[in-house]
Amino acid sequence: MISRYCFRTMLSVVVACFVLLFASCQSGPQDDSFPVEQCTVSFRVTNYRQICFDDFSSSGSTRAMSPYEIATLAHLIVAVYDAETGVQVVAPIQHNHADYEENPYDYPKFSVSLPYGRYRVLALGFNGTRACNIASPNHISWEEDYVPNTFLYCDEFTLDEGAALDQSITLKHAVAAFCVTAEDAIPADMKKMRFVSTAGGTVLDATTGFSPKTTGRTSEITVPASIIGQQGTMFTAYLFLPEEGISSDYTVQALGEGGRVLNERHFDDVPLRINHLTMWKGNFFDEGGDDSPILQEDFGIEWDINWADTLYYEP
Repeated sequence: MISRYCFRTMLSVVVACFVLLFASCQSGPQDDSFPVEQCTVSFRVTNYRQICFDDFSSSGSTRAMSPYEIATLAHLIVAVYDAETGVQVVAPIQHNHADYEENPYDYPKFSVSLPYGRYRVLALGFNGTRACNIASPNHISWEEDYVPNTFLYCDEFTLDEGAALDQSITLKHAVAAFCVTAEDAIPADMKKMRFVSTAGGTVLDATTGFSPKTTGRTSEITVPASIIGQQGTMFTAYLFLPEEGISSDYTVQALGEGGRVLNERHFDDVPLRINHLTMWKGNFFDEGGDDSPILQEDFGIEWDINWADTLYYEP
């Protein structure tokens, strides 16, 4: 038979457990003896398949890319920061394309456990093989000053008893692109295509969507042997911009063995806008070189599906 003392003791334990369980689901000030309220919030990236304009060296491709090919972004990263202090509260979680191939259903999903509070979530989708360095939401860069085709989400959210624990993330294009489409055949001795811009930058501030400063950028695209002799090949270089739209001068060079310049063209005042593809089409490797005319009607800003509205260049 259970004594009256033991019964009272068991009843007290049950009541204490019930109070603790109830308190863990409530908001407001808590007694120091209770654990801090904590919830698991899940994020799902909705648009992780994008048009692929990546260069051959960054994508690892051994064939010519089909223009406007839809492909899964090679990397997705989610990081969470305290909204007031900017302190990182969860180490960046990265999913790579290998994860997508293994389990496509889980690839765009991220879950983190956090105490109640106000936070900033940062999500990046990008291509290429260079490692991403997130020093802070204000300073994101890649190895070797590389700028991949990048998509961004950065926003604040409050986690409390009324918070949505399943949140959708829609990435937006964070780069401007300049694409040279060589309509003539790629020379047999060509090894790389080099883009040198006078404007734009290689660092991204996710809180603004812009580059903190203009530095210009040199980008080299390795040309695989499999595309030698092909026509209509697209070479694309990306930039982060210090504002929504700027103009930049470009020097574009076809390089041979040892960096020897086979051909070179200069493009002045190329219009660049975030989420826009600026495209030039023409014979790049012909004997005319820089003396060949660059027709205004062949130089415009174009888009397809995930790029913004069509604009045309007028000097």
